[in-house]
This record gives sequence, structure tokens and C-alpha cells, in this order.
Amino acid sequence: MGVCTSEIVHLTPEQKAHDKKLDEKLKEDNRKESLVHKLLLLGAGESGKSTLYKQMTTIYGNGFSEEDKKKFRPIVHSNTISAMQHLCRASGQLGKQGKMTGDKDLESCSVMDKKVIQCIKSILELRPLDDPLTEEICGKMKIIWKDPNILHTFKYHRGKFSLADSAEYFFGRLDETWKPEYIPDLQDVFRARVRTTGILEQRYLHNDSQFNLFDVGGQRNERKKWIHLFENVTAVIFVVSLSGYDQLLYEDKQVNRMDESLRLFDEICNLRWFQRTNMILFLNKKDLFEEKLPQVPLSLCFPEYKGGDDFDSATKYIREQFEAKNRNPRKQIYTHVTNATDTNNVLVVFNTCQDIIIRKSLEQAGLLMN
Repeated sequence: MGVCTSEIVHLTPEQKAHDKKLDEKLKEDNRKESLVHKLLLLGAGESGKSTLYKQMTTIYGNGFSEEDKKKFRPIVHSNTISAMQHLCRASGQLGKQGKMTGDKDLESCSVMDKKVIQCIKSILELRPLDDPLTEEICGKMKIIWKDPNILHTFKYHRGKFSLADSAEYFFGRLDETWKPEYIPDLQDVFRARVRTTGILEQRYLHNDSQFNLFDVGGQRNERKKWIHLFENVTAVIFVVSLSGYDQLLYEDKQVNRMDESLRLFDEICNLRWFQRTNMILFLNKKDLFEEKLPQVPLSLCFPEYKGGDDFDSATKYIREQFEAKNRNPRKQIYTHVTNATDTNNVLVVFNTCQDIIIRKSLEQAGLLMN
């Protein structure tokens, strides 16, 4: 029977120096890797992801030059015309529905003024992608926007049809946006809506750490493009439109936007790819939400909600609905209430999030104690 013996290996000074260099290199590689953070902006369509992305371009990137802003002029024109057309069509359709069903409130959506009816007819003939705003067109839109039946449709029934959140803002800019010298300002740029197709990437530095931010389309047909981005993600920033609780999806007029966001968050939060990924929840469009609550009860979407039109109670309730979707007791959801069109608000929130991300990354790399 043989006896096994172990031989003690003595390293030469050169080998010890080499091993020390390797250890130092591994530590340095870990340190560098911990300083590069991959962030995904996810969420359902119309949640405000692209507005947040534009804000990051302004805050950390090169911003928007005069030439960049000029490129948004036709987008502002298209958004304004398209929004007015949607509002006018909805007014007519809801009014007819009210007459057929005997619903006096819906019937009040029908425009009665002959001058306004003529203006509507003219606006509906426009092609949003081809026709620029003119003084004459904006004049007709101003007449339409003052009509009590149109305002009734907008104020009490906008949840029944798809209308961009920026509609009221651009209707308030009709005296400016048609002028030949008009160049969109930053607020116009932030509110101008172009549906994201494909994937946008932006890189920036914060406290000596590199962040790679990805913005992807939120509509259902765009989500299949997300999948290859799921590897090595430092944090998911999931964006929800607080004001979407009474609105329908652009791509499916039968589905409530808040219900869709809850379903999608449930799916994203519990994916196996994201077991160790920081999950940041942005409850966005707080300004629109606060404005809408007294007019449209949150119980319309959540029948069990009993908090009335108190902003804090309503926000807390929605936050709890999303955080309850997390099935991993070791995962923490970092929730922030945001307004993506407010640069100061975005700056404060993003700085806080980035500090959390940096700390968690250093902990996972073994470079910082819990």
C-alpha cells in the first residue's frame, strides 16, 4: 500500500512578485469594472422615459445646440396638429355616443357653434407629418380650444381616448410656434413626442464613474428588442406615468395604462436576469397626477382605494401596488416620485440614484463593506 506525500512548493522571489502583480491587476480590474454602470430605462409607452433621457443629455451630455433645437420644430408642429385632431374627433364621437345613449354629460362633448365646427373641419384636413403650423391654422386652433364643448371633452373625458400629455402645453404655445423665427426651447424639446423605436444609448461620467444609459421603446411591439440588453445590468430604472390611471394604451384602446405598467413591472422585477440588479422605480408625471386627482378619482382604476384626492395618500397607494409585485424578499425597490420635465427635480433624483448604484456596485465587488 503506497503512502501519499505532499510536497511543499517554495516560490522564488520573482514568482512571489509576479503573483503579487496578478493580484493587484485583478483588484484593479474589479475596481474599474465597478466604476462602469449599465442602466436600462424601461416602462410602458408614454411613461416619460424619453423625456428623462433628454434630461440626461442636458445635464450630463452635450445638451441641445441651437441646430439640435431647430430639428424639433417640425415635431412640435406635428404634435400640436395631431393632438388637436385627436381631441376634435373624440369630441364628435363622444357627443354622438351621448345622443344615442341619452347620456347628457357625453352629449355635452358635441360642438354646437357653427364657426367652431368650420374650424374643426379645416383642422381635420391637415396632415400632421407634412403641414407646418401657420398663423391661420393656429388662429383656428385657438378658437377650437376656447370652445366649452371641446374643453368639457378635454377636462372630463380625456381618459376615454388617446391624447398626448403635452397637448395642453402646446395648445398654450399657439401664439409662438407658428412664427418663422420660432426655435423650440428646452421645455418644448422635453415635451415634444417622437415614439422611440430601437435603442438609444448615452454615456456620461458622475463622481468618476461611467454610466451607460439605454432608452428603449415602450410600446409592446418594441419590447422584444430589450432582451439582449439584460446581461450585466447594474440597475433598471422603471418609469411609470402616475397620470395614466384613467388613460388607455396607444397600441391597445382596451387596456388601461396603469394596469399595463403594473403587469410589466411584475414581469421585469422578477426576471431571473435581474435577481441581483438594483431596481429603481420612478413614479413620473407627478404634476399632471396632482392636477388630475380632484377631477378624476383614483378609484376609477383601483376600486378599493379610499384615500380621496389627497396627493400623498394616492401616491403612497400606487407605490405600494408596485412594490408588492416584488417576489424577492432580499431585493429592495428604490422608489422616487418624479416630474421628468423639471430639470432640477431630475437632477436631484438621479444624483441620489447614482450614489446608491455606485455604493451597491462597490459592495458587490468587495471594495466596500456593508
